[in-house]
Amino acid sequence: MTTDKPKWWQSWMVYTLIGLLLTLVPYVGGYFLLGRYNSIHIDPDTVTYRVFDYEILRTAFGPLGWAEAKLRGETVIIIYDSDDMGYLGFRFDDVDFYKPGW
Repeated sequence: MTTDKPKWWQSWMVYTLIGLLLTLVPYVGGYFLLGRYNSIHIDPDTVTYRVFDYEILRTAFGPLGWAEAKLRGETVIIIYDSDDMGYLGFRFDDVDFYKPGW
């Protein structure tokens, strides 16, 4: 049996890990649940469109769009649809393109 106390930095590491998990889980969940999406297969590529109703969501979820493009190996397009016109009714300044590959 040991009488060593845990080091002060060990508890901070646990709190940091818990904090990261509590912020990342809703962030990733929001990316997949708050927007509409569609995948289009254009030989030989696949393009995934994610449409968000608010511009702040398009901006906030941009890093996850980049990560999805890299991890899935397909082009991801994130669209801010201000007029609710669907995939064809957007302006090009409301679109972010993320390509696969490093």
